[in-house]
Formats: sequence, C-alpha cells, structure tokens
Amino acid sequence: MAGVNGDKPGIVMKAHPVVGDFYRQEFSLGNAEDYAETLSLNESVTVPFGSFDHCLRSQETTPLEPDLLEDKFYAPGVGSVLEVDENTGERTELIKIVTE
Repeated sequence: MAGVNGDKPGIVMKAHPVVGDFYRQEFSLGNAEDYAETLSLNESVTVPFGSFDHCLRSQETTPLEPDLLEDKFYAPGVGSVLEVDENTGERTELIKIVTE
C-alpha cells in the first residue's frame, strides 16, 4: 500500500526489461522488501503445460529472508511459467491455463 506508513511502490515486471536490471518489487519496512534482477531474456523452459522459448529469467530475494533465493521464468504472452528455489531445488510449474 504505497503511501501508507512510509510504504513505497514497486515494480512487478518492467515493460522493457534489460539484462542487469535490478529493482525493488515492493517496500514495506520489515514486512515486504523484495528485490529482483533480470538475468536473461532468452531462456528455454519446459513445464507440464508445455515448452517456451525467449523467457525472461529473474532472480528474486529479500533481506527479510536472507537464505531465500528464487529464479523465476516468465514466457512472452503467458507470464510466470516456472519458479525454482535455488537452495532446495523445489519447483513451482505451470500445469494449465484456465480461461472463463
């Protein structure tokens, strides 16, 4: 909630990302202090839903959980397709898209 109690707005995803972009996703001191860095714009990813090329790969972390390090993959025209916990190897994968 930007503007409330000193909270600041953040960026979920840049409109024109560039490798090396480092940005704050949200900032609420002591509550939400997430950061992301764009690592690649040309990753290939295969998940149960299918295979995707030209995916953006970001690495996300927060000082509130110093051991947390996640790589996230976003496919053009789809969005988030894969998240990988770099410490445990745990994966969160896209399995289906539901439209109504």
